[in-house]
Amino acid sequence: MVPDPAAQAARELRWLLLSPPLLDTAPGVHSAPVQQFSAAERGRISVWLDDIDRAPQALFEAVQAGSASDTAPRPPSLRLGRRAERLMAFFLRHGPTHHLVAANIPLRHMTPQGDRTTLGEIDFLLHDADGQAWHWELAVKFFLCSATGPHAIAADFIGPDRAETFDSKLRKMFDRQLRHRPPPPWDQQTWAPAACTRGRLFYRHGRAVPRTAGVHPDHLQGHWIERDRVAELPAASEPVWHLVPRNDWMCPRPPITSDGLTLLAIADRLGSEPTALATMVLRGDEIDAQPLFVVSPA
Repeated sequence: MVPDPAAQAARELRWLLLSPPLLDTAPGVHSAPVQQFSAAERGRISVWLDDIDRAPQALFEAVQAGSASDTAPRPPSLRLGRRAERLMAFFLRHGPTHHLVAANIPLRHMTPQGDRTTLGEIDFLLHDADGQAWHWELAVKFFLCSATGPHAIAADFIGPDRAETFDSKLRKMFDRQLRHRPPPPWDQQTWAPAACTRGRLFYRHGRAVPRTAGVHPDHLQGHWIERDRVAELPAASEPVWHLVPRNDWMCPRPPITSDGLTLLAIADRLGSEPTALATMVLRGDEIDAQPLFVVSPA
């Protein structure tokens, strides 16, 4: 049995809005501001989210719009990034502090041959309660820290699929995405850019967490461990561990009623799948357990 999908959407929205940013929000640390709600905004948002918790169906329908089918036994999951965008769009449309102007604006270029090529898109144009115009780029990311010393840099953080690094994502966001200019009819207004970052950074089990310049001091954390070392963890041989699908990484939660697996069995399964690089797991017998990544050798 899985958690109620509407309630899960409400949990994810709360996480997206009220969890700490990944990046340091101090002025001047990054080349563009890092979005963070003020204390007053957080208070109003929290009250609004309480109402969503009591009646989450409208949120669920907005997030799932266009992804369900009449014959599906349960709505399919959107990929994590698109799901996060729809959650944020719902807040900007209906929330108490900001007003959405436009979302997912495609940026196109006309070639000399008369063809239109897509260069990317702008995530959100919006106004805050003071009327300030903002251009937000949303990034929900999960990276594993490979540094072994007391300090780390962004290039030391690698995605679980090893296709992206924290450093490459930062360069893409600040050097390209946040420098995009909106097309007509939004080009007549000045939009202040801001990086809207959420996620979690995972640190090697058994080592001290290194200091990393540019990372928010209160960012969410987890741990990772090599597949052949999982026996070192408490309860590794107990069937209390649950695999977390990628689409549920924002708010991982074990099934309400389901037998778990041993961590040793999960490690064996990972080793038998040549293309599997890492998998997120969660202990189902602990309240507020931190997620863990089990990682195959490089």
